[in-house]
Amino acid sequence: MRVQILAAIAILALAAPAHAQPQSGQTVEAIPYTTCDGSPWTASWRGDNFHHQPETGAGHPDDHMDYRTWDGTCWSAKWVGGQFYHTPKSGGAGHPDTILNFTDWDGVAWTTTRDGNGWRVTRR
Repeated sequence: MRVQILAAIAILALAAPAHAQPQSGQTVEAIPYTTCDGSPWTASWRGDNFHHQPETGAGHPDDHMDYRTWDGTCWSAKWVGGQFYHTPKSGGAGHPDTILNFTDWDGVAWTTTRDGNGWRVTRR
C-alpha cells in the first residue's frame, strides 16, 4: 500500500505544471508572461528594471519588457516615473499607465500593478 501511495505521488508530481499559476488578488515575486514570439518567461523586479527568466536557461536584466497583451498583440513596457510606459511593437504612440495587461504561459489574461518589489495580479 505504501509503495502505491508513493507511486501515485510521483505521478502527480510529474503531471504538475513547471510553473505555479498565481492566484487572482495575490502579490507575487514574478509573473509568468508570454513574449512576442510566444516563449514562456517570468519577470521580476530589480530596482526599476525587470529581470527576465526563460522557462529554462539563464535570465537577464533589462530596462523593458516585451510581452503579449490580451488580444495577442506585442507591446513593450518600461517603468518610468512610478508607472509603466507602454509602446506597441508594431509602431505608433505609446501611453503611460499604472497597469500592465499580459497573457501567461497558458494564454490566460491578467492585469498587474507594481506592488513594492512584487506584482499584484488580477485574473481577467
